[in-house]
Amino acid sequence: MKKAIVLAALAAMLAVPAFAQWHIDIGAEIPFRVGIQTDDEEYGDFLNYMFLVPTGTIAYNFGLGPLNLGVGGKLYTLIVESVLYPVAYAELDFDPVVVNLTAGGFGFLFFGLMNSFETAALLIPELSVQFKLGKSFRLGVGAMTFIGTEISQTAFPYIAYATAKFRIPLGKKD
Repeated sequence: MKKAIVLAALAAMLAVPAFAQWHIDIGAEIPFRVGIQTDDEEYGDFLNYMFLVPTGTIAYNFGLGPLNLGVGGKLYTLIVESVLYPVAYAELDFDPVVVNLTAGGFGFLFFGLMNSFETAALLIPELSVQFKLGKSFRLGVGAMTFIGTEISQTAFPYIAYATAKFRIPLGKKD
């Protein structure tokens, strides 16, 4: 089953090269609220300190007018340890506002102090809204949660964050 999904994704990427291009996002996220939402209550708090979490994304982007669809990988790094996992996203571009819905997970490559590849039934959905400043710089806010796909989950951890990133297109769209 996994091989069929990978082959279908590769075929889709090769079938539409005229409408697609690679891009790299380099930036940082600053978490400002972390919590857990249960059926009955919310346990969350605004963080009293700021810390930057450097991020990177490399993706193959299919442009369909204001709608962009893409697949790739997302990286979070704390310098001594990093994690990379696959993502798929849909992005609506209402120039200068961009709304991005991303889902990723299931396979995680850890490297740094510990080097391993782990699989987990963990889905990481993420929603962000960003403002484009110029051709390649974006500022915005977002939120993510973590969903165990093989368990009955009644508590959902979440992180709300501010983000800044540069988008670097690789190649030109025709």
